[in-house]
Amino acid sequence: MCLAIPSRIISIDDLIATIDVYGARRQVSLMLLPEEPRIGDYVLVHAGFAIQKIEKERLESGEIMHEASIALSIIDIVQAKCMEEGCHSVDSIRLRIGRAAGILPEALVFAFDASKDTTVAKNAKLVIESVPVGGTCNSCKKEFEAPDNAQYVLSCPHCGSLSYEITRGREMEILDMETN
Repeated sequence: MCLAIPSRIISIDDLIATIDVYGARRQVSLMLLPEEPRIGDYVLVHAGFAIQKIEKERLESGEIMHEASIALSIIDIVQAKCMEEGCHSVDSIRLRIGRAAGILPEALVFAFDASKDTTVAKNAKLVIESVPVGGTCNSCKKEFEAPDNAQYVLSCPHCGSLSYEITRGREMEILDMETN
C-alpha cells in the first residue's frame, strides 16, 4: 500500500519544489511528475517525491485522504486541551479506532506526522488501539467478533443469520495523552 499526503506547491526551483503540508514545509523532487507543475498546484507526495497532481476540488471535498483532516482535528483537540491545562508539549496521544471506522491507521499516522511540526504535538507519537468489529445476533442472541480482522460482517458467525447489531468496531476516540 502506498501512502501519499496532499500538499500545495509554494515554490519551484528546477526539479525541486517547496511544499506546504498543513503549515509544515518540505522540499520534494518533481522528477516523477508526468506533467509540469505550477506554484499553487496540489500534489500527492510520497517518500520525498511528488507523484501526482490533484485537483483542489477533490482535496477540499475530502475525497482524498480524509485521514489528513482527522489528523488536523486531533491536533486541534490536543492543542486546546494543552492550553486549558497549561501544558507545553505532548509526548504521546493514545487513540482507539475501530476496524469499521473507515480509517487507515498507517495513513492517519503519516498525516499526523506531516502536520504536527508547528504544534505542541511536534514530538508526539500516535499510539493506536485497534477495536475489532463485533456485535450481537438478533436470532441466536450470541455475541460475536468478526473473523480475521474483518472490517465488515455479512452474517452471524454462529448461526448464519442476517439479523444482527454491530456494537463495536466503529469507535474513533482520543483515550489520553502524555504531556509536559
